[in-house]
Amino acid sequence: MRIAITTDGKNVSSHFGKTVKFTIFEILKGRTKGKLLIDVSASGGEGALVYVLKNERVEVLLCGEIAEKIRLELENQGIEVIAGLRGNINAVLRGYLRRQSKIE
Repeated sequence: MRIAITTDGKNVSSHFGKTVKFTIFEILKGRTKGKLLIDVSASGGEGALVYVLKNERVEVLLCGEIAEKIRLELENQGIEVIAGLRGNINAVLRGYLRRQSKIE
C-alpha cells in the first residue's frame, strides 16, 4: 500500500491545495518499507496534485483541509482521503496504521 501525506517540514501541511511536498510511504504488512519525498511546488494547482498522486499509485491520502471537489476527484481516482489531520507526519502515519490494524 502507498500512503501519501501532505508535508510541511516534519508536519502535515494545513491545506492540500497549498502543499509543496508529499511524503509517500510504502507500507507492507503494517510496516514502512520505503519513503519518498516529492516536491510538487511547481505542479500547477490542485488538479495537477491529483494527477501526481494517481501517477505515484497512492491508495490513501492523509492531509489537513481539502476542498470537497478535490476530495471527490481523488476518491473517483480510487484514492481514500482522510482529511482534517495535523501534527508530525510520522505520528499521523502511525495513528492511521494502528487504526487500520484494529479494523482488519
